[in-house]
Amino acid sequence: MSSDIPGFYFDAIQQRYYRILPQSSNAVPSARLINDRARQEQLISKQLDLLRSSKKISQRHKEKRRLNKSRLFLLRQREYGQTSSEFCHDNIRSNFFKNLPSTCFLDNSLSFSLPIHSESNVNYEMTITSTGQCIQLIDYRLYLHLLEYPIYSYQLQPNSIDGYRSSYFIDSSSSLMSTTLLNDENHVIIRFLQFSSLSSHHSLNMLSNNSLAPKYYYEEKCQTIELSSSLITHTSPLMIKCSGPCCYSKSFDHFAFNINNYLYIYNLETFQKVLSLRVPIRRVTLNDIKFSNDNSNIIYTTNGHLFQQWDIRQSNRLCSLRIPILCSTIKCLQTKFNCILTSSFDERINLIDLRMPTKPLLIYDMSSSSSPSSSSSSSSSSNNPHFSFSIDINTENFIAACSQYHILNIWDLKSSQLLNRLRCPIPERFVHTLTKCSIACADKMPVLGISHPEYCQITGMMNKKIFC
Repeated sequence: MSSDIPGFYFDAIQQRYYRILPQSSNAVPSARLINDRARQEQLISKQLDLLRSSKKISQRHKEKRRLNKSRLFLLRQREYGQTSSEFCHDNIRSNFFKNLPSTCFLDNSLSFSLPIHSESNVNYEMTITSTGQCIQLIDYRLYLHLLEYPIYSYQLQPNSIDGYRSSYFIDSSSSLMSTTLLNDENHVIIRFLQFSSLSSHHSLNMLSNNSLAPKYYYEEKCQTIELSSSLITHTSPLMIKCSGPCCYSKSFDHFAFNINNYLYIYNLETFQKVLSLRVPIRRVTLNDIKFSNDNSNIIYTTNGHLFQQWDIRQSNRLCSLRIPILCSTIKCLQTKFNCILTSSFDERINLIDLRMPTKPLLIYDMSSSSSPSSSSSSSSSSNNPHFSFSIDINTENFIAACSQYHILNIWDLKSSQLLNRLRCPIPERFVHTLTKCSIACADKMPVLGISHPEYCQITGMMNKKIFC
């Protein structure tokens, strides 16, 4: 637009008129004028970049919504008998991309499947240990497989609390802990199990499904704890006591368990109570609790919407740190004592430095189809209340997680680079049941496990940068 007012010129960017100041032709432009021009050029470039990126993001979101709608529509047709399973699976597979430029690949020569022990679709967990064991918890019963002899299955000897609703915690290289709240709601049974191929004076034989299976043993440390019911105030809408998560410290000094809105901390050697904390909850119990790897006097809790750090040495029992983040799972790192990994219902995993907890250092996003490092700019619309993830605790090189669409992602923990994306087998019956995974380094080689009520598969994994 040309200037039609004498002595003024029109600025197309600012959409206004400016007075023309008289100055000589040899005058040097002022610093303010130079800064204004540079700011305008920078603003124009940012606007152009925003337009280009918004077009790409909108196209990507439209394509993702189209694929999700088509998958759900096909799955509904299959459930109602309007479409055959083969036709449904072929169409869903055609929508998934199969070739991802990855630095992590599977070794099919080391793959094998484990037998299915239950027909239900609830209460199933799987953990691969660094000592070459695969521990399955199905309907509150424990099944153990050796990666060296996967055809053999081991079980514990019969116990009076078998089948009771229990909470479990297992480190990939340590003991298994379980807490069982009895029917009287005033007693909790604490069990510690240690598995080994060598027998001792206190070890018990594990039961096997095959007489040719090699002998395997476990040591059990069990204690019944009486709760001080007079101090407990029920906050559950059903007015009943429920058992929440449990854990023990890395140094085996303390163990903790959650009952409703109370957190109990005990000495692991003497089974004497250290203290009990009243913690805020949103539903019935906490979502997760973990001890710090650096200091066993520090414990972390989360109720799904609030992360808290507690120091059990404080006499007033006040928490020293509160982070208002959506956090449902907590995992502490050994190589970085000040950092933790958290996950939430939006299928995102955050690496958080507790010294600067306002912004995550790295984000591992399941919904991102490109590099996870750019996932902070895209919002996730997933709502998966049972989302969890696994890391190899010994080396801390890999993170593995499964989405609600049966897609498995593997990242590099240190750089958040997406190493591989795998399509899990599509279930025939329990299609809406989440697929869970576990990853660990057994004999310095990563092993990946995928568990679902309809299948359980173990496979070797290699990284081209590290192992080739």
